[in-house]
Amino acid sequence: MQIEGRNPVLEALRANTPLDKLILEKNIKQDEKISEILKLAQKRKVNVVFDKKYLLDQKSQTKVHQGVIAIGTDKQQADFATLIKDKQAFLIYIREALYEHNVGAIIRTAECVGATGIILPPKIQLSPQIRRAAMGATEHISILNCGLFQAIKNSQDAGLKVIGIERTDKSKSLYEIELHTPLMLIVGGEDRSLSKQIIDKCDKVVEIPMKGKINSLNMSVAAAIVMYEVLRQN
Repeated sequence: MQIEGRNPVLEALRANTPLDKLILEKNIKQDEKISEILKLAQKRKVNVVFDKKYLLDQKSQTKVHQGVIAIGTDKQQADFATLIKDKQAFLIYIREALYEHNVGAIIRTAECVGATGIILPPKIQLSPQIRRAAMGATEHISILNCGLFQAIKNSQDAGLKVIGIERTDKSKSLYEIELHTPLMLIVGGEDRSLSKQIIDKCDKVVEIPMKGKINSLNMSVAAAIVMYEVLRQN
């Protein structure tokens, strides 16, 4: 596992994420964040090394390391059964994504609204790019991989409503539908709608009202709008 950037690394340290090594740019200016990173690294007994900037550039996968890279071990994945036992469970399933920054942005918003967990399909794994876009949220929210139809079955068996976000003949306006937890939202991808097979499995399908000439929103923006409406209603 590799985490890049000041905020993501700082949040990993705050969350006590297992880190083996912290690489800082040589002669990095010790501002408030860097000072806290070093203090927490010492407290957590994380090995700290200083390297020249070009070496961090070579190691960086995001190319936005801000002079800070952490190497560690992924936390054990959350247990689905534990998540859905929460009487107010609020889960977000990200069906697919072409751009990792959209996944990171959704995870960041989900953590901000107090969601219980994020579910990703097996083909989407947490990468340095996703962690960077999430700005540390990956360290504070439960994340697991699970096939969509299994996640739907598990959720519905546990009494969670499954809500798809899509504009269809069956969908209702976001502001005309009850979104009380426990529930699971299904977010589609950037260029492909939720399939009829998925929509038929949903308890409800919501659409976001739009009045402009463009008929679609970025997936992370659409997810954020719906997540905040869930927060408002609850």
